[in-house]
Amino acid sequence: MKKIIITLVLLVLLFGWVSPVQASDPIRVYYAGEQDSVYTALTLAPAGVFVFVTNPFEADVFVLNGEIPSDERIPGQIESGAGVVLLLGTGISGSQVEDVTGIPLTLRAADNPISVTQAKGSSDALVNGIMWNSAPQIRERYQVESPVSSLTPLVTGYESGDWILFSHRERVFVWTAFLGESNSQIQEWAYFNYLIYHLTMRAAGKIPLTFAAYPASPVPHAAERNLIVGAVLTLVALTLVAFFFVRRYSMAHPEVLENIVADRGQFEAREAQTAWEEVGFHRPLSGFLLALAMGIVLFIPLIIYQNLVLPNYILPSAQALGTWGRVTQFFNLMWTFFDMGTSIAFIKYMSEYRVHDPKRGIQFGQLFVWWQAISGAVQVALVIALTATYAPSSAFALYTWSVIVHALIQVPGFFQVFRHALTGFQRQDYSRALDLAWTMFPMVVQPVVVTMMYRWGVSNPVFGGANGGVIGMGIAAYISEFLVLVLGLWLYRRIGYNAGIIFLAHFDWDTIKSSFRFGVFEMLGSMAWASGQAAEIAITQARLVNYAEIWGNWVMAQNFIYAFNIVAILFDGTMAAVSEAVSSGKRLLAQYYSVMMYKWGGLMSAFLGAVLLAVGPKFILGSTGVEFERAAVYIIPLAIWGAIQFPSWVGDQTQLGANKPWLKSALVFSEQCVRVALAWLLLERFQVTGLIFAYFVGLAAKGLVAYFINHKLCYPQKYYFWQSLFAPLLAATAHYFILDIINNLLWRDDEITSILIFFIGILPSFPVYLFLYGLAGGWDAATLSEFKQAVDLSGFTRPLAWTMWKASELGARLSPLTGRFPIAIREAAMEEARALTEMRVKL
Repeated sequence: MKKIIITLVLLVLLFGWVSPVQASDPIRVYYAGEQDSVYTALTLAPAGVFVFVTNPFEADVFVLNGEIPSDERIPGQIESGAGVVLLLGTGISGSQVEDVTGIPLTLRAADNPISVTQAKGSSDALVNGIMWNSAPQIRERYQVESPVSSLTPLVTGYESGDWILFSHRERVFVWTAFLGESNSQIQEWAYFNYLIYHLTMRAAGKIPLTFAAYPASPVPHAAERNLIVGAVLTLVALTLVAFFFVRRYSMAHPEVLENIVADRGQFEAREAQTAWEEVGFHRPLSGFLLALAMGIVLFIPLIIYQNLVLPNYILPSAQALGTWGRVTQFFNLMWTFFDMGTSIAFIKYMSEYRVHDPKRGIQFGQLFVWWQAISGAVQVALVIALTATYAPSSAFALYTWSVIVHALIQVPGFFQVFRHALTGFQRQDYSRALDLAWTMFPMVVQPVVVTMMYRWGVSNPVFGGANGGVIGMGIAAYISEFLVLVLGLWLYRRIGYNAGIIFLAHFDWDTIKSSFRFGVFEMLGSMAWASGQAAEIAITQARLVNYAEIWGNWVMAQNFIYAFNIVAILFDGTMAAVSEAVSSGKRLLAQYYSVMMYKWGGLMSAFLGAVLLAVGPKFILGSTGVEFERAAVYIIPLAIWGAIQFPSWVGDQTQLGANKPWLKSALVFSEQCVRVALAWLLLERFQVTGLIFAYFVGLAAKGLVAYFINHKLCYPQKYYFWQSLFAPLLAATAHYFILDIINNLLWRDDEITSILIFFIGILPSFPVYLFLYGLAGGWDAATLSEFKQAVDLSGFTRPLAWTMWKASELGARLSPLTGRFPIAIREAAMEEARALTEMRVKL
């Protein structure tokens, strides 16, 4: 810790007094055109660098923004050595360009979208100083041709090779894309202001500052760096002081750990006297049904919000959404590493020790809280200090402020503590409610926070609306996490549990060793996945043209694929049940849990896949602008990929529940190696298509291999093909064609009908799918009865859950296949469940 603090202090001393170099004499700029983003960019230059003149004879450089004045003095001054930055517009002709610059040009208007990249072989300072792969697409522009061989292309269109920016004799620069009301995305680009500054300096024969040193670049400068580093050092110190006093109190009062229940009356009514204290698959299934019922209802407004409201009205910028998506994806790696698996260890050992020694389970929760608080403070200190000092000079400069804001989400780092505690206690209804709250709170917070920050960015052109919006996304994410903590506290206390003891520090060295022995291996698996995500960013940054805007489309398509996370929620809850069963020697019960994960995984994944294939592309096309047309293409393979994720997830939870996290790490690492290697080999040639192929191969291989390895090393696995594969496929195929017919009748390529077909696909059609699944022989009497038992525990969502069950029961009653393919091990598994219930300590 001392070394970390010394390092941070040195960073302050090293960077705190760095000042940008100022030009010795002001550059006289003759400006023509609208006073739009180009003019604003010139005014943002350091004081005394540029002065505006109206007499052409006084000008060192001419910035002609969309118009060329008919002043005969201008060509003469340029001929005498003045520089030119010519930004073409619809009012400029080829003859005008030739008159003022002496360059004969043929201009042809074009408006098809093209991605922007640096000219091949160019080593110009402008090419090296700006990350052109991050630039959004260009649309309205002039395609140029010239017989002059001395013209030097600097920036070109990736698809067509069109010249976007070229120079002549190092003092004349021509930009071919229209600005003003056209190409608004490029004008919100983080490098745009610097681009105008750089071109003007070069045209004047001066050496421009680097992007990092340029005072108007949207990165932290000296004053901000000093303030940031001082704040994070204070954060680390305060966290350590708080832990010292809490630890001392806890050691002096070991008896406090006995008070797991604070309100005996509420606990008896809401826990002890209910089926939540009975061991069985109905507990994770009931939590899943609650999440499913709420999710089906809320998924519709969520998708409408994420794919219509957010990108069109709150943050109308594909590059901003892409930047935020890449920041959150990249930091999965760091957050996963510093978590050290303490969150999963908390859930596993809480459920395991709940049988014999619940006080010990609470200590794993305490360790989670303080590990997150202390390591989170250190994480924030390191990430923010390094980002503020080194990132502005790197290829990741445009991410600097978004990374800094996002890093703060690790303070205090234990926002999910009550979700983990409730999952460990197997109160799946409340823990699933917190999952959904975490998903839905941004719909409430983002419209307020992001809108405010977007408007702040517009009024502060150093940042711009897009960058302001990205910062707003980080602030909104923090507020959403805090609201989840508050809601979790209320739910935890509502059952009657004592929330205070989770924040004490009674844990001993044995608890620490057990947690990290399990958690580090689980972390390595999660880190392997996060490393794959980070590697994917690095590869796409290097090999994917127009990566920021493409990633915005990719993120939009992936918003739909998050629907499959509802299946992961079921598996997340079942891991605790598997751990409880395996640690108590009930291996047949654990085997049954795996069987049911495969069954419900197949059932739900087939439904979601059919709906997204039928509805997703039309919804995107009808509800978003031209910037997101590619998302309608991406969603097709991603929907299929999402539908085959569940076998991989079953394997992960089986390995964790069987206390073999190292096995998960090995398989996840292998999957990521396959995916990253294929992406590296294929991306440059096939672009996004190569990335999709890499996704499919890695995931399918892992799911298949996991089944056989788990069968040998964890506990015997069984897979009932009819209930888990054939019945879901038959029902999903019929369901797809029904939805396709409805879509063809209703859809009119507009927002209203897009929302309508999506609503029909997700909500009213789900009971139809369950009926078809029952008709295809997907049930036997025992599993259908278990379904009904879970419905009775689904809380306020019981009416919707009952509708799901009733549709399934009706299909099963009419089907001649019902019971023909039963899950035969259930009866023996339930005997073990009843025995385990009798073993549990009464709180």
